[in-house]
Amino acid sequence: MDCGPTFAGACSSNEPHLLTQGDLNDIVHNMNLSKKQVELLGSRLKGWNLLRQDTQVWFYGRHEQFKDFFYLEDGGVFAVMFFFIMEVLGHEYSPDQWHLFIDSSKVILKVVLLHNGNRFPSVPLAHVTRMKESYESMKLL
Repeated sequence: MDCGPTFAGACSSNEPHLLTQGDLNDIVHNMNLSKKQVELLGSRLKGWNLLRQDTQVWFYGRHEQFKDFFYLEDGGVFAVMFFFIMEVLGHEYSPDQWHLFIDSSKVILKVVLLHNGNRFPSVPLAHVTRMKESYESMKLL
């Protein structure tokens, strides 16, 4: 009988269930843990000898769910599905609640949406290296 976490109540064995890589990945993903929380959980599970030897603790990058909303071109990353990004983040876009912020230096140009009340984190729209703030670059963005 499978003694995994799902069937823990129905399992008759008193042997501990050592978490596999798949078990740990599922837990981390389902709980939507921060990097710090993942590291703490992994450290505790290793300390209690609850992980199989071949199980590695790593941070599940939340960027995976956003990768289809951006494209890479000429050294820059650009958002192409802005409304879907806002939807995944659980935000409703309203022009009177968000404003465009452009930050540039000699080597990097960043474009993000900032919430007027700073209640939500910034939403990245573009990150470009070797592009200065100019009329031409703003037209491209």
